[in-house]
Amino acid sequence: MNTTASFFAGSEPEVAGHAAAIIISEAWRAVASRGRFTFVLSGGRSPRMLYRKLAAGVEAQLMRLHDIPVPACPEPVYAERVQEDLIRMPWHKTLVFWGDERCVPPDHPDSNYLMAKETLLDASGIAPDHIFRMPCNGANPEETAKAYEETIRTVSGCRDTGTFRKTPVFDLMVLGLGEDGHTASLFPDDPETLNEPQRLVVAVKAPQANPRVPRLTLTLPLINHSETILFFTAGEKRAVLAEAIRAGKAPSSLPAGMVKPRSGRLFWFISLP
Repeated sequence: MNTTASFFAGSEPEVAGHAAAIIISEAWRAVASRGRFTFVLSGGRSPRMLYRKLAAGVEAQLMRLHDIPVPACPEPVYAERVQEDLIRMPWHKTLVFWGDERCVPPDHPDSNYLMAKETLLDASGIAPDHIFRMPCNGANPEETAKAYEETIRTVSGCRDTGTFRKTPVFDLMVLGLGEDGHTASLFPDDPETLNEPQRLVVAVKAPQANPRVPRLTLTLPLINHSETILFFTAGEKRAVLAEAIRAGKAPSSLPAGMVKPRSGRLFWFISLP
C-alpha cells in the first residue's frame, strides 16, 4: 500500500498534545476492535513532553479541535476513559514495548527505559506485567535480541520465526529521527541491519552513536508491519530532514526514509523552538 505521510510542526506543547490525542484515539480504537493496544515507545529526549501528556490525558476539546475521534467504549470503562474532562489512555489494556535500547543498566541516565519510566510509566499506573522492556544490560546482546524477539512473538501469538506472513503487527509505534537520518538504532552505515530480511530484533554495535555502547533495535520488517507509525522529533535541522524524507527528496539510504508501513498510516510531528 502507498504511504501518505501527515506532517505537523509547531511548538512542543502543540505537537505533543496533537500527537497524544492521536495515540489515545488509536488506543481506544484498538481496544474496541481487538481487546488490547500494543504500543512501542521511542527513546531519546524528544518525546518527553509527549509521554507526560499521555500519562496525564488530553482535553476533549483538543481532540475535537483536530477532529480526532474517540471510539465508543463499554460503560464499565467509561470512567477510566474520561476523568476530570480528560480523555485518558486505556492503560489496563495497553502493552508497552520499545523500539530500541542502549545496553546500559535500567537506572542509567542513557537508558530509554528510564526516560519512559520517569515521564510515562510511573505516572500512568500501568501494571508492571504490561511493560516489556528490552533487558539490554549485563548480558550477551545477540542472545538478548533473540530473547526479546521471542517475547514479542509470544505476546503477539506469532510463533513462526522467520515467516514473513507471521510477522507481528504492533498497533502504534513511536519513532525518533537523528540528524543523520537514523531511527530506532538503525543507522545509515549499517547496511547489514537495514537489509535484515527475517529477524525482528538484532544487536548493533553502533560505534558512531552517542553513547558508544551496543544496542538492540527492532528491524524494518517488524517496524513496517505496524498499523500506525508516528515520528516524533524536535529542532529545525530535523524538520528540514523530515520534510525531505516525506517529499521523497532525501537519500534513499536513510533509515528513516525506509520506514513505510504497509498500512500506509504514517505521521510526522516536529516540535520547533
